[in-house]
Amino acid sequence: MRRLLATALLSATLAAACGSVGQDQSATTTQSPAATRTNDVLVLGSAAGTSVIDAHGRLVADLGQVIGAPGWTVAFASDVDSAGNTAVRVIDARTGKTMRTTQLGGRWTPVAAYGNGPSGVSPNGRWLVLADPRPDRTAFEVTDTNGSVQPKRIEIPGRYAFDAISDDGESLFLVERMDGTKYRVRVADVRSGQLMPGSVIDVKQATTADENGVMNGSYTTATPGPSGEWYFSVYQHPTRGPYIHALNTHTRIAECILDLPTFGKAGAVEMAKQPFWSLAFGEQQSMARLYAVNGALGQVALVDPYEIKVKQSATFKVPAPVPGPAAFVPKSGAAVSPDGYRLYALGEKGIFLIDTTNLSLRATFAQGAAFRGLAVSPDNATLYALAADGNSVAVLDARTGRPATTIGLASSADSIAVQKP
Repeated sequence: MRRLLATALLSATLAAACGSVGQDQSATTTQSPAATRTNDVLVLGSAAGTSVIDAHGRLVADLGQVIGAPGWTVAFASDVDSAGNTAVRVIDARTGKTMRTTQLGGRWTPVAAYGNGPSGVSPNGRWLVLADPRPDRTAFEVTDTNGSVQPKRIEIPGRYAFDAISDDGESLFLVERMDGTKYRVRVADVRSGQLMPGSVIDVKQATTADENGVMNGSYTTATPGPSGEWYFSVYQHPTRGPYIHALNTHTRIAECILDLPTFGKAGAVEMAKQPFWSLAFGEQQSMARLYAVNGALGQVALVDPYEIKVKQSATFKVPAPVPGPAAFVPKSGAAVSPDGYRLYALGEKGIFLIDTTNLSLRATFAQGAAFRGLAVSPDNATLYALAADGNSVAVLDARTGRPATTIGLASSADSIAVQKP
């Protein structure tokens, strides 16, 4: 159930090593008369490191290469010293100050290279998984970021990559790499340090896996469920198109959601636009709702994160997709407003506003512009869109799409988030 990465996350979304504005640099802000005051704080990431800026573009903290916990109020750094040992630092992402340090013997790094995939952080932010970077072995270090449980080292024969870790820190889920896009999901029991027999598979489905639990697909994106119990990943089957692999991290079972709009009928265009599938969670009248959306194809599905099935799907009008692969890959291609009634999705051009009550298209913002990331302010009022080239952030009225401000960045970023207040 996935490819590889280094965070995250962020979770991801998660994000892994991130970055943008250096401490001796400043962003520039161009404001229109529509600009309004806000206390929002933005987190901008790239392979070079993570920067935290205010909504006027002023640097708040330069975090360096870190992995973000949910909400981005806390981040984690793994620093290798000259002796080859690792210090895991828990950082206050509001100030950049280190709050706690855990020493690990040996060299440990984020679970994969920076990219769009799992970060190594549990959904509740308590557990951090690091990997041994040596290519000839598979080993992980499970660290309690609260500092109350001693780190646990797990060594496993074979070729495995990190997939997820449960909120209780007892189940480490791994992808066993096989030929081509074939893989299967395994679980290691953290307490015993043992790889459990068999694969984690939906026993009801034979469409995406064989009798040995070997599945076929390329990882696109993932997100934890509302309570951390389920972990949802979008995969692209090489001939049938996109599906969602839902992993229950508590019971160590899985279910496959095979009724996304293009599964079983994806042509060349649909396959080329696979990177635009995004997952976004929202809550409407105290009910959690998961959306799978592809703004390049104009397709959206409402997934019940408890019944693990598509409840409703729809299409919406978008410009004709540009032939061939996308020129850029969104890092956070969808976002839900905090009140749960608006879903924003990125296309190859423009931002689509979808009414979550009926999945209808309400408006298209910034129709001629391309973006690679979205984030919504906690007060429902402001939409932040990171330009496709990573050099600026467009600040829009979240309801009307009216431009308020453009923040020019001193160096490019490829992910964006709003820090939790």
